[in-house]
Amino acid sequence: MRNGRPRTLFDFLLILGDLLLVNSAFILAFLIRFKGRLPAANFDPYVKLFPWISLVAVAFFNLYGLYYTVRRNWRDLLSSLICSVGLIFLSGVVLSYMTRAFAFPRTVFFLAALLQLLFLGVWRRFMWRLERKLHGSKKVVIVGTLPEAQELAGKLSRSSEGVFGVQGLIVSSQERQQPDPYPLLGRWETADRDLLEHSPDLVYICSSVPQEFKKKIIAFSLSSPWEVYLVPDLYDILVVQASLDQIDDTPVFHVGSVRPGNGLQFGKRLLDVALSAVGLVLASPIMLLISLAVKLDSPGPVFYTQERISYRGQTFKLIKFRTMIKDAEKHSGPVLAAENDPRITRVGKFLRATRLDELPQLINVLKGEMSLVGPRPERPYFVQQFEKEIPEYSYRHIVKSGITGLAQVAGKYSTSPKDKLRFDLLYARKASLLLDLQILFQTLKVLFTKGKNL
Repeated sequence: MRNGRPRTLFDFLLILGDLLLVNSAFILAFLIRFKGRLPAANFDPYVKLFPWISLVAVAFFNLYGLYYTVRRNWRDLLSSLICSVGLIFLSGVVLSYMTRAFAFPRTVFFLAALLQLLFLGVWRRFMWRLERKLHGSKKVVIVGTLPEAQELAGKLSRSSEGVFGVQGLIVSSQERQQPDPYPLLGRWETADRDLLEHSPDLVYICSSVPQEFKKKIIAFSLSSPWEVYLVPDLYDILVVQASLDQIDDTPVFHVGSVRPGNGLQFGKRLLDVALSAVGLVLASPIMLLISLAVKLDSPGPVFYTQERISYRGQTFKLIKFRTMIKDAEKHSGPVLAAENDPRITRVGKFLRATRLDELPQLINVLKGEMSLVGPRPERPYFVQQFEKEIPEYSYRHIVKSGITGLAQVAGKYSTSPKDKLRFDLLYARKASLLLDLQILFQTLKVLFTKGKNL
């Protein structure tokens, strides 16, 4: 089973079970609230909202990837489930208000949410284990330079929890070191014979493999039983979603501009202004409390401004709540913060863990210096360093920087700058209002799991 595959009987059972349990929780909540009765005056508004609640539930489950779970660990799955149930609860309250269904008791929503977590937790745990059992263990061979292949093998082994077993690596003939703990299965030059001998289920080709060997392996795999996954290099990302055209009898790919069109930019700006304005109003009491806590915790200003680079290399002053001691870089110069940095204050640790230190950036969004969604803006000093190591790093500035982005919801705290750049360029290539909304919802989940990705 693969992400993006056609719907199967298993998917149908998942959706059917989810809908039955979501709505059964509402019915049971009514029975508890009204002591075994279903008064028509109160229950009829739920009956009218039933189709919309069901539609919202499936939409949020799909948004959080709950219809393809075989590669995910249970903790990640549970956090997605909790976020989904929370959003179903909020959506139900909003829908009842919009339809003026005031006879729909709010206590029923709370009871239903608790019951949904219980029912869906048990159901999804069972189906998750069943899906992994049906999927079985897949044999994987990784092709790449030794360091990159070993790194990818480690990530695959850790994330899949036994669902994918790495058979071994196929590396360059110039690399003589015996890989550990993954065995050496062959060399790039003989990859076709080596793959045929070991007959894996999946083959992963790293971006470090030269083009000539990539083409040879992919061409050979077209008539082979295994599936091929390609770790994209930056060029691959830039041409993704190219459309097919032709000149006379010659096929050509139209790559197009990576820069978002005027329509998308206008839509993003409307979304930015609306959500940042509402966010500042709703967050103002919290921001006042944070300001007081920062001031009482350590000497220095409440806010901290720092020069960052955004769209087309333009600089702006990013605003955050101060989380470090005053003049933290006075003697050291620009230094990236570590997870347990001694310069971080007590209140600062809490603000960073909950991402509340980012709230003032809504002002940057409202001013048009940032967007809600986009590549995270970096300091000029580090941009210069990254551009020396990765010449394509400047490409991330073809879109406006954001408070959150694809790299923040799909990556980790320790994700390398090059991998983050891959996500940033993928976002620039596939940018849409729908993708922005998906990233914003995924950000809620990241915040729920202590914001380790941001």
